[in-house]
Amino acid sequence: MNLIVITAIALFASQLVYSEEISDLDDIEVTARPIGLQSMEHMSLPISIIKDEELAKKQSTTIGETLSNIPGVTTNRFSPLASRPVIRGLGGSRVKILENGVGSMDVSTISVDHAVTVDSINASQVEIFRGPTTLLYGSEASGGLINVVTNRIPEYVPESFRVSTITSLNSNSLEKLLSMSAEGGHEKMAFHIDGTHRDAKNYSANNGQIINSFYDSKNINLGTSFIDDWGHIGISYGRFDSTHGVPINPDETDELPFIDAEQDRTTLTGQINNPFNHIKAINLQLGYNDYQHTEFEAPGEAGTVFDNEQFDSRIEIAHAQIGPFNGVIGAQYGYRDLAAVGEEAFLPKTNTETTAVFILEDVDITDDLHFEVGGRYEYQESVPDNAATVSNDMYSISTGIHYHFTEENALSMNISRGQRAPAAEELFANGPHVATGTFEIGQSDMDIETANSFDISLAQEKGIVQWKLSLFLNYIEDFIFLQNLDRNNDGVADEVGEDGTGDGEFLLVEFQQDNTVFYGFEVATSINLYSGNRGILNFNLFGDYVRAERENGDNIDRISPPRIGGSIDYQYNKFTAGLELTSYLAQNDNGALETDTDGYSVLNLNANYNIIDGEQSLGLFAKATNLFDEDGRLHTSFIKDRAPIMGRAVMVGLRVSF
Repeated sequence: MNLIVITAIALFASQLVYSEEISDLDDIEVTARPIGLQSMEHMSLPISIIKDEELAKKQSTTIGETLSNIPGVTTNRFSPLASRPVIRGLGGSRVKILENGVGSMDVSTISVDHAVTVDSINASQVEIFRGPTTLLYGSEASGGLINVVTNRIPEYVPESFRVSTITSLNSNSLEKLLSMSAEGGHEKMAFHIDGTHRDAKNYSANNGQIINSFYDSKNINLGTSFIDDWGHIGISYGRFDSTHGVPINPDETDELPFIDAEQDRTTLTGQINNPFNHIKAINLQLGYNDYQHTEFEAPGEAGTVFDNEQFDSRIEIAHAQIGPFNGVIGAQYGYRDLAAVGEEAFLPKTNTETTAVFILEDVDITDDLHFEVGGRYEYQESVPDNAATVSNDMYSISTGIHYHFTEENALSMNISRGQRAPAAEELFANGPHVATGTFEIGQSDMDIETANSFDISLAQEKGIVQWKLSLFLNYIEDFIFLQNLDRNNDGVADEVGEDGTGDGEFLLVEFQQDNTVFYGFEVATSINLYSGNRGILNFNLFGDYVRAERENGDNIDRISPPRIGGSIDYQYNKFTAGLELTSYLAQNDNGALETDTDGYSVLNLNANYNIIDGEQSLGLFAKATNLFDEDGRLHTSFIKDRAPIMGRAVMVGLRVSF
C-alpha cells in the first residue's frame, strides 16, 4: 500500500512540473567520464550533479550525509563522522568514492565505523552515478559511484589570487567548522591549497545525549600544475587526521571506544592533447596512499590497528573518430596491502592486486539518438597470510541509449552485466568487531557476484516543464550479504563471546550468498510557483523506493525504506531561503531476525544572505535541522537502536571570498 501511495503522489506531481530555469546540459561536464565523453546530453547512465548553491545548501559533516537526500541515495550513518552513501540499496564495497577520479583509498568499505577521508566542503561539484559503473572503475563500483570534484590539481591558471573561507557553529553538537581554500598562478604555473578543521562534542537526540559521538578532524591539501597548450601535469599532497568516538551501548557506559586515524595521500595527474595522429588525448592518473588507524577500547587502551597501503593507476587513450565511433581504451592497475593487528582483529593481513583493461565507444546515430557500448576485463588476486590465495577473472559489458524524441524530452536506457570479486572482509573475516558489536565470519570459497542490470529513465530536460522518472531492476547472481545467525533455533539472533562461542555481547553474523533481485524507482520534480519582481518561488518534490529479495523469498537486511520529500525555495535579490520536509516510511520488509523501523519525518530550514556579491563576497547562512525533534532511526544503520538521528539543531555560519 505504501508503494502505491508514494508512486501515485510522485507521478501526479511529475505531470505538473514547471521550472523557471532552462538547463543547458551541454555546459555540464562529467569529470568521472573519459575525455570526449563528458557531455551529459549524450549520457545514458543515470547521474545527478550537485554544485554551486545546491551543494552549499546540502553540505554536511560527511559525504554520506551531504548526499542523503538525493533521489536513490541514502546513508548508512554509524556516527557523525562515519557515514557512507548507499545507492539503490547497495553500499560498502559496491559504491566507490573518488576524489577527482582517484579512489579514496581508505578503509571505509571494510566497516561502517570507519570514516571516509574525502570531504566535499571545498568541492566544485559532486557527481553521483546510480547503478553499475564497473566498465570504467571496476568491481568496487558495481552499485554506483561518487566523484568529488575539487581543484586540488589545477587544470587552468587562475586570472588572480583568490581566497575563500567558511566557518560555522552547530548548536546541538557544538560543531565548530573552519575551512579555507586559496588558489592562484602565474604564466603556466598554478597552485591550490585548502584546509578544514571540524570539532564537535557529543550530539543530542530526541531521547537524550548520545554518549561518545564526538569527533575532531583535520584535512590539509596542497597542489600545483604546469599548464600549456599541449595539456597539463600536476601533483597534490593531502594529509587527513581524525579522532571520533564510537557511540556506546547504553548498558555499558564505562566503555568509551574511539578511532584515531591518519592518512597521507599523493596524487599525480597529466593529460597530453593530440600527441599522435588519430589520438585525441592521453590521460594518466596515479594515486598513492598510506593510511593507519587505531581503535582504542578506552582512553589509553589501544586495540586493533588497521594499516592500509594502496596504489591506484589508470590511463585513458581517447582516439579520433573511427567511422561513427568516438571512444576510449584504457587500463588500470592497483595494489593494496591491508593489515589488521590486535587481539580483536577480525581480518588477516591481505595483499590484493587488480589489473584491468576496458573500452567505451559512443555513436551519434542521429542528432537526437546516441548509443554507447563498452566492455571490461579485470583480474584480481587476494593473498592472505593465513589462508590460500583467492583469484578471480571478471568480465563486464554495458550498452545504453539516450534519445531526444522531442527537443525537451529524453529517454535513456541501459542494460549491463557486471561482475564483482568478493572483498577481503567477505572472504577472510573471522573474529569480533567491537564497534559494530558483531562477530563476523567470512567464507574464502565465495563466488564472484554477477549483476544483471536494467535501467530506464524518462525526463523533460528543457523548457518550462522539467522532471525525471527512473525505474531500475538489478538481478545479482551470488549476491554477498551479512546474515544474522540463529544456531540454537530459538528465533533470536545469537550473541557470542570474543572467541565466537558461548553467551556474550557480540551478534553472530556470517557472510553468505544467494541470488537476489533489487528493484525500485526514483522521481524528482520542480514547480515554479512564482517568478516576478518580488522574487522566485519554487516547489520541489522527490520520491524513491527500493526492494531487495533473495531467491528463497527472504529480504536483505538494512534496506532503506521508501521516502517522499518536498521543499519550497525562495530567492529575492541577495536573500535565499528554503523549507524541506522528508518523510521516511516504516520499513517492515526485513531480513531474517531483523527488527522493524518506524517511520518519521524531518523538517529542515535554510537561509542565506549575501551582504556583498561579486569577486569579493560576504555571506551569512543559517540552517535549522530536525525542527520536529523527531526520534528517527536509520534502517540502514548497524546501530539504529543505539544512535538515532540528531535532534533539533541550529547552525549559523559565514562565507567570505576575496
